[in-house]
Amino acid sequence: MGIFSRMTDIINSNLNALLDQAEDPEKMIRLIIQEMEDTLVEVRSSSARVLADRKAAARRLEEVQTEADSWESKAKLAISKGREDLARAALQEKRSIEEEMVAVEVELKATDEHIAQLNTEVGQLQQKLGDAKAKQKAMLMRTKTVESRIKVKRQMHREALDTAFQRFEHF
Repeated sequence: MGIFSRMTDIINSNLNALLDQAEDPEKMIRLIIQEMEDTLVEVRSSSARVLADRKAAARRLEEVQTEADSWESKAKLAISKGREDLARAALQEKRSIEEEMVAVEVELKATDEHIAQLNTEVGQLQQKLGDAKAKQKAMLMRTKTVESRIKVKRQMHREALDTAFQRFEHF
């Protein structure tokens, strides 16, 4: 059993070393930024759908409220006409509509909470996206700085070699 575990460890370490060598940090950051932007688009579209659902629920709440008021006025009219049986029926309808109104209000509250959660998620994602873009810019600046340093060193070494060759030719 010890041989197999050692062999597994060796294979895993070699595979990890190969993956580390193949990984390009610039490409990885670019990929991460692309994934974040795609996720941001998805979250925003989801947020738009939830906002549309909220508006529909708000309209439904207004309709139900109007309907409840209508049944209340019908009950008052029935009492003024001396029709107590019709007034009771109208009040029962109003009560059932008020139950529906409570359900719509609960739905509206849940939708508001979902919208608030989506807004915080969008804010966090935008902040992380900004951080990733800043890291990408910093990495590009480091790469340019290193490349310019290498060019300067090569130029200095070339000048030193040129002077050495000139001395050698002089002799």
